[in-house]
Amino acid sequence: MPGPNGFQRSSLRIQPCGCLLVLSRTLDRIVQCSANAEYFLQVPAETLLDQSPEGVFGARVLARIRRELAEDDVLSGPVSIRKESNGRQVRLQVNAFRSGAWVVVEIEPLTGLGTRRMTGTVNRWLGKLANARNPDDLMNILVEGVRDLVRFDRVVVAHFDEQGHGVFLAESKGKGVSPLRGQRFSAAAYPPAQRSKMTRHQVRSIPDVEAGLVPVLVSGGLTRKQLADVDASGTVLRAPSRRQTAYLNYFKAQALLSIAIVGPSGLWGLVTCISQKPVPLAPTLRDAARTLVLMATQRLFLLKSRMEAQFLQRVHKSRDFLASDIRLGLSPARMLEKYAPDWLALFRASGMAYANSTDIAALGEVPCAASLEQLVARLNTEQGRSPWVSSKLREEPLATGLELGAACGLLAVPLPGERVTSWFMIFRGEHGRGVYWEGRPEVDILTSAPGEEETFRKAFGSWLESMEGNSEAWKRVERLAAVDLAEDMALLASISEITRLNELLKAEQTALAQANAQLSHAASHDSLTGLWNRYRTEYELDRELAKARRHGLPFSVLLLDVDHFKNINDSWGHAAGDEVLREVVRKVTVVLRQEDHLGRWGGEEFVILATGAGRGDGVALAERVREAVAEVTVPGVEAEITASIGVATWRPEDKRKSIIQRADRAMYAAKNDGRNRVETDEGL
Repeated sequence: MPGPNGFQRSSLRIQPCGCLLVLSRTLDRIVQCSANAEYFLQVPAETLLDQSPEGVFGARVLARIRRELAEDDVLSGPVSIRKESNGRQVRLQVNAFRSGAWVVVEIEPLTGLGTRRMTGTVNRWLGKLANARNPDDLMNILVEGVRDLVRFDRVVVAHFDEQGHGVFLAESKGKGVSPLRGQRFSAAAYPPAQRSKMTRHQVRSIPDVEAGLVPVLVSGGLTRKQLADVDASGTVLRAPSRRQTAYLNYFKAQALLSIAIVGPSGLWGLVTCISQKPVPLAPTLRDAARTLVLMATQRLFLLKSRMEAQFLQRVHKSRDFLASDIRLGLSPARMLEKYAPDWLALFRASGMAYANSTDIAALGEVPCAASLEQLVARLNTEQGRSPWVSSKLREEPLATGLELGAACGLLAVPLPGERVTSWFMIFRGEHGRGVYWEGRPEVDILTSAPGEEETFRKAFGSWLESMEGNSEAWKRVERLAAVDLAEDMALLASISEITRLNELLKAEQTALAQANAQLSHAASHDSLTGLWNRYRTEYELDRELAKARRHGLPFSVLLLDVDHFKNINDSWGHAAGDEVLREVVRKVTVVLRQEDHLGRWGGEEFVILATGAGRGDGVALAERVREAVAEVTVPGVEAEITASIGVATWRPEDKRKSIIQRADRAMYAAKNDGRNRVETDEGL
């Protein structure tokens, strides 16, 4: 509605802890201004409208804002200005970002906090976060550090699983505050749209939910359409939502600060601070708390990567024992009988099965034989060569009409071969109450129970209802490990087939030769890329070590890992991920020397055996490989594809394990230093 002097009020409202300006794209005119501007800027809002912002910020600060927003949509960091109020200088913090055709500016007062004390406090907690050895300790340090900074009554970390269900993992609270740690809530508490918004607007601050809201005045020259184009949802001054107000009312609290924990695949969790009383939180303290959350986020995902590696090492250790059984021709059924008890614990599964069109071997709780036969037939018809994963097996069209017993989840991996007729299947029962760190599936860190409060009993019950009939979600590292085990199963199946052919078809030499050739190739090559597989790579590495010791000839080992490969699989599917790996192999092969050899180590990891290459030559080769990977493009995959490479050069005392370990540590150093880079084992 038009107001005095031709000005009108926007539907936008903000909190009174700061003021808001909306500028034209060219930053030459103020088109919206919160009604409380005079309190902060000493100029009435009506006077500021349609005026140049230079009078507010000064020429130097306005020039910086104009320069930075010409290159990015947000300022690289806040700027400060000074205003005189009642005969004294007041400092204000200014943040700005582009919103469509407009520039939104938020202005907040900077109060004296003792910068040296705050810097020391932040650095002390950053040091503790950097030294955390596991996610449990990391989250506990994070909530203690954030609460030490902001002094709220309660600070909690909630983690969202793949379905959006949540659990409070860690908590720091004052005396007399009822605990939340271990409480669960269903995905309905934070719908997908809400979680998506949190990944874009990662900080939410409500110093006093009862402080009232400030209207925003609008220049009379703006049309309704222009008003509708102004999106100020990215400002921390925005008014509390109904959901946030209800949340605070439930806890009888007045202040809230929330900071999102965002990972490669989206929202991982949320740090939430609440206080029973208003908290006039200075922007510098809020930014310091966000710094702690960002540091914890980086550390969390580094720890997750290490845990995934440890999990795969446990699987590969099991595979090492399989080598002798493969040479002895152990059948798939005998292999399941021998190893499945350990694998069931490792995958937290209820049953496993090897099944093809004519043979079934199973252990643990699995569907009946007739249902397994139907599953194999449908997988061969509908799925082809890709792994098939579901934590809601009973709702899948693939399982329609089948007697599944206790099975609620299935991870099915096709065995490599000319034709897909055999599958390695891992079954899970209904989801229990255990909470597992993503990336560390073998450890149960929490057991949750319904809360004392009625609302949380309802939230927990809602979670149980939503989980009914579902299994725990399958994690990426488990899928990778299952594919590796399926390769071993394929070798055993091939050997069993050859034995059967030798016994029944001795006269048919052509069929026997074909089976032997298939076995020989499967035993030494990766089915997806056609490269040497892990067994062949280890064999060739042992030969190269023996040659180096005998003749003193140098060589290097390059361990390559495709960066953010999980995000590619999650965003564009496993078929696209497979094509990315094949294209990486094609690009890398072109830049290799004639004497270099490329093998697949597992998942998205590759090994290059650089014969005759000292450290300098190895690094030069690694840089060529890194640049080649950076040129990889796959239609439909809208992601930059890069690789982190570790280079280890032969030392006289080396064995296979030691040189691979150094290359692995160098590769993780490359990842930790920003990815898309090469690191060596020098000094390791």
